[in-house]
Amino acid sequence: MRIGLAGWAIVRRFKAETNPLTMLDFFGVVKNEFDLDTVEINNVFLASTDAAYLAQVKQAAADAGVEIEGMAVDGTGDLSVADEAQRRQHIANAMAYFDVAEALGMKYFRVNTGGTADGGQEMLDRCIDSFRQLAEEGAKRGICIATENHGGLSTDPDMMVKLVQGVNHPMMKTLPDTGNFPEEILFDGIAKIMPWAANAHVKWSRRDAPGKRDIPGILKVIKDSGFDGSVFIEDGGPVCDHRGVLELKGALMAALNSSLV
Repeated sequence: MRIGLAGWAIVRRFKAETNPLTMLDFFGVVKNEFDLDTVEINNVFLASTDAAYLAQVKQAAADAGVEIEGMAVDGTGDLSVADEAQRRQHIANAMAYFDVAEALGMKYFRVNTGGTADGGQEMLDRCIDSFRQLAEEGAKRGICIATENHGGLSTDPDMMVKLVQGVNHPMMKTLPDTGNFPEEILFDGIAKIMPWAANAHVKWSRRDAPGKRDIPGILKVIKDSGFDGSVFIEDGGPVCDHRGVLELKGALMAALNSSLV
């Protein structure tokens, strides 16, 4: 299992009012400050999606010796919405990121489901149709489409399972986030969606429960699923992301080297 860094772990640097971190400088930080060599980037931190800029991003990653495995994409719309004209537009918005992913040599990108956790079958069917279209495009490009437990329909792990099984396509993946399910269903929820995982996010903190997570327990659930890909640190801690990322990296490394996992 490989440890990487998700760009969101150091979101405060990207959003700093003075001297914000740029995507072109991100990869050097990943390598030199955290000694990691694989990343998941965020579309909201890209300065442009023009070909010339994306070529610069790809070169910056190569120069730092960092692989861009995937991308978390936000802001494309609701793939479960009832209004068909809106849904077609939101699918098109998501489709556009295949060009970005292809230009940067990614294995996957993730978009959100939209919808609600208690929505009915018609809502689920719309989401299935949206992701099937994306998965079919992904098959042409050699790029997986993934969705994360990240609100809406995906709040419920059983709904996520129904979604992936409904799409029924090898290019349709999940992106399990170990900080996004409620604590009382965390292990069970992650276990349910891990069989389709492209990669996974690991966090220390969460909004609904204070304190640090059971990292050995979380990694055991991930490993028991048969997963052997990358786990991305996505939490820089409440105050200092330098310390937060390094602490979580240390906990992950210790757990991976432990007989408990």
